[in-house]
Amino acid sequence: MTGAHRGIGFAIATALLERGASVVVGGRDPAQFGDLHRRLDQIAPGRVYGCAADLTTGAGRATLIAAAPRINILVNNAGGFTNVVDTLTSTEDEWNEQLHLNLTVPFLLCQAVLPQMIDRRWGRIINIGSVVAAAPQLGNAIGYVAAKSGLVGFTRQLAAEVAAHGVTANVINPGTIKTEHLGEYFDASGVSEESLASGIAVGRLGRPGEIAAMVPFLASEQGGFTTGAVIDINGGAVSA
Repeated sequence: MTGAHRGIGFAIATALLERGASVVVGGRDPAQFGDLHRRLDQIAPGRVYGCAADLTTGAGRATLIAAAPRINILVNNAGGFTNVVDTLTSTEDEWNEQLHLNLTVPFLLCQAVLPQMIDRRWGRIINIGSVVAAAPQLGNAIGYVAAKSGLVGFTRQLAAEVAAHGVTANVINPGTIKTEHLGEYFDASGVSEESLASGIAVGRLGRPGEIAAMVPFLASEQGGFTTGAVIDINGGAVSA
């Protein structure tokens, strides 16, 4: 899986390990990856694999995939943004960077693992999106919103293409979750936790474990009839 160093990603990796899966993780920084590997290995000794790899590069993606004996489940969680950028002020580079990280990299990783899943006639792809795909609002980065919206469309199309091969593809769209990354956003934007919580029906931010809890089901045999789904977990902030 990608983006496992902290927050939602670390919670997902933990949930999968606790249910018996082996997990392959990566980190761009070798020191960061070493710390991640040590923390996860304490949960499930001998079932954590991975390497230091920059997933925005072809070489990095190939290195991470090669670290796995085989891939039955792919969780695309890496992504996000820190700086608020609107349509008027965004540069083309900022736009392209957000699309690449939050949409193109998940697409390329799916493309890389699909042949082996199709050959085995079993696979689970779980893409982590965002509430912004259904409810854009001020205070986002325009490229991020476009990418997360695109991730929904891509995943639904992918689900239709691979369903006959025993492979499922779903999107989880978290609402506002209290993570380290969100803290960085608070610092950069001046937005407060209280102001965000006031717009959520349950009156608080979400917890990483509340997102992670959905992943083992989608990755299981029992999840085989759930595909092309967009699962919103946002504390009632948005209802379709």
